[in-house]
Amino acid sequence: MSVSLTVATIAREPVPVLRRFLAWHLAQGATRIVVFLDDPQDPAQHVLAGDPRVEFRPCNAAFWAGLGVAVDARFTKRQRAAMTAAYREVADGWVMILDADELMWFAGRDLPTGLANLPPETISLRVSSAEAVTLPSGGCAFRLPIPRAAVDPIYGADAALFRPRFGLVGHPEGKSIHRAGLPGIRLKLHWAVDHAGAMVTGPVWGAADRAFLLHYFAPGYARWRAKLDWRAGAHGFADPLKAKLAEIRHHPDPEVAYRGLYARLHSLQPHEVAALDAIGGLLHDQPDLHMVT
Repeated sequence: MSVSLTVATIAREPVPVLRRFLAWHLAQGATRIVVFLDDPQDPAQHVLAGDPRVEFRPCNAAFWAGLGVAVDARFTKRQRAAMTAAYREVADGWVMILDADELMWFAGRDLPTGLANLPPETISLRVSSAEAVTLPSGGCAFRLPIPRAAVDPIYGADAALFRPRFGLVGHPEGKSIHRAGLPGIRLKLHWAVDHAGAMVTGPVWGAADRAFLLHYFAPGYARWRAKLDWRAGAHGFADPLKAKLAEIRHHPDPEVAYRGLYARLHSLQPHEVAALDAIGGLLHDQPDLHMVT
């Protein structure tokens, strides 16, 4: 038995990132994808148009007014409003909310098959993060959340930068998929809440379930640097990392220090690879992206 799956994102990303996002989730069984373009002039709506399963919605002033949100409201508020609106449009199946730099992967089966096998009483599924990192060989793997107690022996003097998020730099919580038609729920960044503000609960999948939210959190220094100030001013970084960035701003050569920090956060040393492998903290399996590039 298969189920329908609507995917929604609000994005301000380069066209290649959006192309990968769309192609991947269509190949993984998405029935429909709604892309809210945070830049209403985003060229993606023309460059990537053509598939009837994909709908682009430029987020202009009229769009935000229709949702009762100020056009200059902080991004996370606009994001929640757009995603909740997308959810409420769907009557059947499931709705998955992601960022455009994330790919949902149920290894060995497509997304609708995985959802169809959930118990019928399940109303929400959350999938934990797997964060892309560079290996000493130059290849890529995905760092998984690990117990905080395991962070110190792996990362040593820099452990404080990784400990708050269970060994990751980006979010460890992952993202959620919800059954359509749940009354009164509002979507937040990683889960939904009901009319009383309580989290909508359900199973949480991860490595044991061969389910991963692949997060390309830092795809090269230039993109990481371009988002640095925004993430530092929002919830994109944990407090110890924000403090480190504030320290770097007073460095004699901040750009050199930023590049060093980027390498420390998003590249692994051989002993770190070995230590993560020993506790199941590193995913070496790679999704087949050949079909989407």
